Amino acid sequence: MQKRLTNQDRKKIKKKLWFMAALVLCFIGIFSAIYFFALRDSFQETDGFGYIPLIIFGVFGLFFIGVIAYMISIFVTDLSAGVKDCFEGIIEDKRLDIKQSTSRTGSSGVRSSSGRKTNTKRYYYITIDGIEHKIEYAMYRNVKVGDTVYFEIAPKSHVILFYEVLKSAASISSSVIDRSKRSNYPDSRIRQAPLTRKDKNAIRAFYDTKMRSRLFVAGLLGAVVFGLIYNGLLIFVLFLFPIPIIVLVQVYKAVVLYFNFKKSIDSGRKQLISTEVTDKLFTTISNSKGKHEKNTITTSYKVISVPENVYQDINIGDEIIVHEASHLSIITGITLEDVYYEF
Repeated sequence: MQKRLTNQDRKKIKKKLWFMAALVLCFIGIFSAIYFFALRDSFQETDGFGYIPLIIFGVFGLFFIGVIAYMISIFVTDLSAGVKDCFEGIIEDKRLDIKQSTSRTGSSGVRSSSGRKTNTKRYYYITIDGIEHKIEYAMYRNVKVGDTVYFEIAPKSHVILFYEVLKSAASISSSVIDRSKRSNYPDSRIRQAPLTRKDKNAIRAFYDTKMRSRLFVAGLLGAVVFGLIYNGLLIFVLFLFPIPIIVLVQVYKAVVLYFNFKKSIDSGRKQLISTEVTDKLFTTISNSKGKHEKNTITTSYKVISVPENVYQDINIGDEIIVHEASHLSIITGITLEDVYYEF
């Protein structure tokens, strides 16, 4: 369904448009400064290569201006069309799309240096009636799976002009426990049960992975620190601060991890925590190594990463039982409607 843009809607779109215009002026100022202070003298070169930096500079300038001009045209199109898309329905899923790109950075001169810079962009989506809608973070953070929402959005620029939660999914949940107060989670909802062989295997696998990671970091950085000390270069250790602190912290965490692992296995018990599902989130991460997916559920106890089949079977308001090691932050599985899902 579409409606005509109101004056308030136009103000919101124009606010974005003025921001883009200010960005254009900022880029023009930067490129002008680079030209007058760094490239203008290139015209005086006589070897034929004086124009090369200027050409490269011009190509980059045109690229940036073209991108911004395209973005401005999107807002202008929305204003010219004068309509907005309106949607209403139950949020079936939420998705966070994280795109990571890596570029090289460097400088040239007597000495040259290069490195890598990672740029991360986040895009937010909700699914209603099987259709995925791109939304802004301000709305994304305030809605949950299961909420009945109404929102109005600009067709091209996807600016959220208005949104309202008509019915909250929280109304179907009987839990009033604040997840941020996990340390105060009521004992009445926690009981214990014996560890199974699979539980012990999962705990050991978790322990081995964590321990290898901590020892690798401590060993690698420690070798550098002790190597300098051994060769009488203690003064250089001061310039490596806080690397020695990192080594000590990793060693301390490794010791704590070992004793917690021993206590967890020796006790032979695990905790069964009854909690309720309050939200779901599907995350996709794209980078040079490929595309990765992560499924998480938010409960009144904590946020839990779950396999895809568990994510699909769980609904908002479901009460689940979380199987967690007694002294380690590892979840070996959950129980939903008397069905146990092993992680």
